[in-house]
Amino acid sequence: MKSELSWYIFKRFSGIDQDCFTYNEVLSEFPKTNKIQLSKILAGMVEKGMLIKLNRDLYHIVPTNLDANTYIPDWHLVAKYLMKGKKYYIGYYSAMQIHGLIIQPSLTEIIVTDLQVKPSVKKIQGTNFQFVYHIKEKFFGYENIWINQNEKVCVSSLEKTLVDAVSRPHLSGGVIEIGKAVYESKAKINQQMLFDYFIRNGSHSAKKRYLFLVDLLGMKWTSYHEGLLKNTGTSYPLLDTSG
Repeated sequence: MKSELSWYIFKRFSGIDQDCFTYNEVLSEFPKTNKIQLSKILAGMVEKGMLIKLNRDLYHIVPTNLDANTYIPDWHLVAKYLMKGKKYYIGYYSAMQIHGLIIQPSLTEIIVTDLQVKPSVKKIQGTNFQFVYHIKEKFFGYENIWINQNEKVCVSSLEKTLVDAVSRPHLSGGVIEIGKAVYESKAKINQQMLFDYFIRNGSHSAKKRYLFLVDLLGMKWTSYHEGLLKNTGTSYPLLDTSG
């Protein structure tokens, strides 16, 4: 019976293209099953390699033709599943990757949230998922973006990605990667939105790093840049916090 129910669960969720589901969703689909028995069945499915346990009571289906020990789900979708029902966005280096600003992938998926998640780093299938806390005033500038034909995830906009990157270079691959991203995005960026976000972000260090890179790269200097320069404070922050 346990074996039969395992396949019923597998077919029920894979049949509706729901690769990830919670214990409560299984319980809702099979309400007559004893809760303790259901927990044991799900644990057995994990042992057999039918499922990966992403988090407490959160499971991901392993395709039948793949090995659970080596199978790695789409990191961006895992981030979405982990934060289901909570405010979040994929940010920093991970967002730079989604926006096509880098070609070197990272082994860490960075998830920005308005909650203080502990532990701040969780390892799933060899990949680190790092939760970065933003206070309410800095938690803005995100949107739903298609990452495949069927799924969207919440990602910082191109403009907010750059603002976040120069705010915390150590989460964005360092200043060299950020410089490349600033240059590569120059034709796609909404300048008005970018500078509004810098003002809203409120970090003088972020403004200085960005303006330094614009000048260093010989990019066009506009009245927007000049206006931002007038309100950057007198301190001398580190250019690259990853150094």
